[in-house]
Amino acid sequence: MERGPGQDVSVISWLDYDAPEANFMLDDPELNLAIATQGRAQDGAEGLRHFTHGLRATHEGERSHLTVLAHSYGSTTVGAADAGGRGLDADDVVVVGSPGLTVDRADQLHIAPERLWVGAAHGDLVSDIASDATLGADPKEAEFGAQRMYVDTEGHSGYWDDGSQSLINQGRIIAGMTPDMGPRP
Repeated sequence: MERGPGQDVSVISWLDYDAPEANFMLDDPELNLAIATQGRAQDGAEGLRHFTHGLRATHEGERSHLTVLAHSYGSTTVGAADAGGRGLDADDVVVVGSPGLTVDRADQLHIAPERLWVGAAHGDLVSDIASDATLGADPKEAEFGAQRMYVDTEGHSGYWDDGSQSLINQGRIIAGMTPDMGPRP
């Protein structure tokens, strides 16, 4: 599906869940452990499902291309949302810097595995260390079954660096196009 001039694109940031803190200086051990549990992702999952299904229900005309993009623990919330109920009803899901999607394999989500895109930057400690621990299997590994999107940035927060292939690839997916798969790590 090619998109070109004159095509409308809308971006909505959904932040209606309680993201865990990663401040190990806090005196409350429960707050420190929240980042390693699925609790907050599961708590936000139903709200996200209702939101995306609401977008579908209120849209008029031809079905639009809906891409859900998530970063870090937000991807865990997206995984929990797409694994449960009727899923997210998204055409594409993009996760970057993901510590896990609450499942062991891509085919346990409602999104087709060939429409689940995973980006992992070199030196992203969240993706490198936290994946395959307590939040689900490592989505960047081939056996997970998702599509590996090429990322040319560094660290956990560089996925949107101006001019990066990572940013271009996310834009291509949002527009319903195939991203550059680039060299495999």
